[in-house]
Amino acid sequence: MDQNTGRTGDSINREVLDDAVTDNLEGRFDSDGAMRVYLDRWTRQRIALENRAKLDLVLEAKDPVEHCFQNLIREIDSEAEPGIFLATPAGLAATLCRLSGEESMSGQLHLTLPTIAHFVFPDEFEHSKHDLDLVWIAINARYDRANLDAEISELILMHLMGAEEHASDMADALRTVFYAFHEARIRRRFELPQIMDLKASRHLTARVTQLTRRAGDYDARISAISRRAGTL
Repeated sequence: MDQNTGRTGDSINREVLDDAVTDNLEGRFDSDGAMRVYLDRWTRQRIALENRAKLDLVLEAKDPVEHCFQNLIREIDSEAEPGIFLATPAGLAATLCRLSGEESMSGQLHLTLPTIAHFVFPDEFEHSKHDLDLVWIAINARYDRANLDAEISELILMHLMGAEEHASDMADALRTVFYAFHEARIRRRFELPQIMDLKASRHLTARVTQLTRRAGDYDARISAISRRAGTL
């Protein structure tokens, strides 16, 4: 993942990129978009503002490709945490179906929710009076938001690098790492059978540590985007 292969923010067609981001957001929020079901108009507007602010900050960065890749690390990490419960063989998202076929992904963690939900999603579990309905709503909402953010970053990266397949490969590589990491973490926490051996687990942890260090402070990045969008 060479951080010096892209173009600068000044060398791309900003209007084309603006249109691409807008089209992507509108597709998620139109009458058939999954996110419209549970997001009010003001929340959808905030998400749009924050993703456009993210684009501004990327294009203003000294190294736009690296800045965008750092965003993608954070967003896919955030996507994977709830996404491991959606990565089922029958899942609707093609990416999750593909990941559930990885050796380090079981595609079965959704079956553990009845016994671990009150630990992993305590507020939602309690407010649903120990029913899983609110838990599943929370999982899908968190996944959809992080997935949308990651999709926008992947789109920006594609334009910056001038190569769709390179951006897609980067995103897929990150998902393989973070989904495996979060599944292994849940399995350790609840003493479930491990998929990876100790050597593979150590290698994975080292890789995640390297990536999160590269991404920098997640909260600082989120705050910078929110300040620029005026949503802080």
